[in-house]
Amino acid sequence: MKIMLVDPPAREDDYDKAYPNLGILQLISYVVEQTALTDDDVVFLDQFHSLDDHIRQIEEHKPAIYGISFAFLTQRLAYYTINEVKKRFPDLLVIAGGPHPTSVPEDVLENTAADIVCIGEGETFMAEVVNKVHAGDFDFSKTLGVLHRVDGKMVNTGRRPSVADLDTLPFMAWDRIDFTKFVGQHYCKSTRQSCIVISRGCPYHCTFCSLPVWRVSKPSVRMRSPENIAREVQWLYELGVREIKIVSDELNITLPWAKKVCRAIADLGHKDLYFQTNLRADKMDNELAALFADMNMWLVHLGCESSSDRVLTGIQKKITIKQVEDTLVWLKRNNIRCLLFMMMFNMWEEKGELKFERPREVLASLFWSWKQFLLGRMQYMTWSVTTPMPGAPLFDIVKRHGLDQTEDVLNHWDSNKDYLGIDLSSLGVAEWKKMWLLRAGILTKACFMMVSGQFDWRRHFFRVGILMRSFTGRWRVKRARKNNNGPLFGGTPLRTKVEG
Repeated sequence: MKIMLVDPPAREDDYDKAYPNLGILQLISYVVEQTALTDDDVVFLDQFHSLDDHIRQIEEHKPAIYGISFAFLTQRLAYYTINEVKKRFPDLLVIAGGPHPTSVPEDVLENTAADIVCIGEGETFMAEVVNKVHAGDFDFSKTLGVLHRVDGKMVNTGRRPSVADLDTLPFMAWDRIDFTKFVGQHYCKSTRQSCIVISRGCPYHCTFCSLPVWRVSKPSVRMRSPENIAREVQWLYELGVREIKIVSDELNITLPWAKKVCRAIADLGHKDLYFQTNLRADKMDNELAALFADMNMWLVHLGCESSSDRVLTGIQKKITIKQVEDTLVWLKRNNIRCLLFMMMFNMWEEKGELKFERPREVLASLFWSWKQFLLGRMQYMTWSVTTPMPGAPLFDIVKRHGLDQTEDVLNHWDSNKDYLGIDLSSLGVAEWKKMWLLRAGILTKACFMMVSGQFDWRRHFFRVGILMRSFTGRWRVKRARKNNNGPLFGGTPLRTKVEG
């Protein structure tokens, strides 16, 4: 028996190829460990394939299962792919999983011919499904974490428990990856990059954040042991990787654990191996910054979003701007560079009333960013418009207040992958003012990048085009006609036309 685990085919509708699909890599290693399948029995199609490649591989390998994993912003392509595959191979068991199917499983079944939607984490689910299909059993009524059709009705079989001890999972199938194919981070020390997932979940509930897979079941927050993390880092080093993005919503979930992780990695002694990670500002001290330096952490991605404490409180960020500035000082003291995550027009709800970040607060955030840059405390930043995603509290907030622009987000995605957002005109924010602030942030971001360096021009030059389209305003996309392949909230064709 063979199975196919796939990404949506990016050759049909280009999207980011920074890293391979980490969820699929984990599934491959777990399924091979927990079932009768061998490594050769699992066919993996990454982002670099076309839909024709999918069809051809199905014809060649005749898999019993076709599993596709995708997120919200690739859902149009995924829906189209599922329907085309089922049209050609109606008897093939097609499973949809990942962040988007977990967020809106009913929508997936309504708009595609998928047989099963996996809700939540996929490791134990896929192993159980493989074993059942291998035994000729296609009854999934008692398989937890499933949404499927029974007599024409959608049936949810209930929540599947999360993997409580992440150390029990085998390392991802890194030996199947050609690291040179993926562009990695655009600020980098090495072009031979990869990443490593060290935790699952987040104890915080920021209004803009969507973590559907990790929040389906308890425990929602789990961390790997420092020793287990260090062993996988060592394996990646032996595979030739020289820069690793430590994937965690925040490395410093707790200070003691974060420090143990840093020490375990530093003890490997690889002076030519560099790291990046995400960080929070409220659980930080100078000792952790010094440990970053010891392990060769050269860049930290720090979630700030706004320089207004009113806004930070509203969006449930649970930090203050004073904590951010203290963290920046500690990082600078230890020669650690910083990339700040910044967003315009954050939104939240207070006692049923919609609140949002005012233009003057956005402008103040921009001035504050310049101040931190000129003080040498940070070197890079992101600048985007707050965008609602399924699974995030903000998604429901904008729907309740009549600001739902989800279809527009999907339409804009083809031409502008960083600067999406909501129509704010009903809130008294003129479009020209929104675009003026957006352009000011784009210019600031570009200035920081040019002065600070470490941008990988060869592999990320395409981002310059994205910046230019955003700056010139060439991101208005015509609302497309609905079609039969339409995904969430009506639907659009696979490709859209950009207006001048």
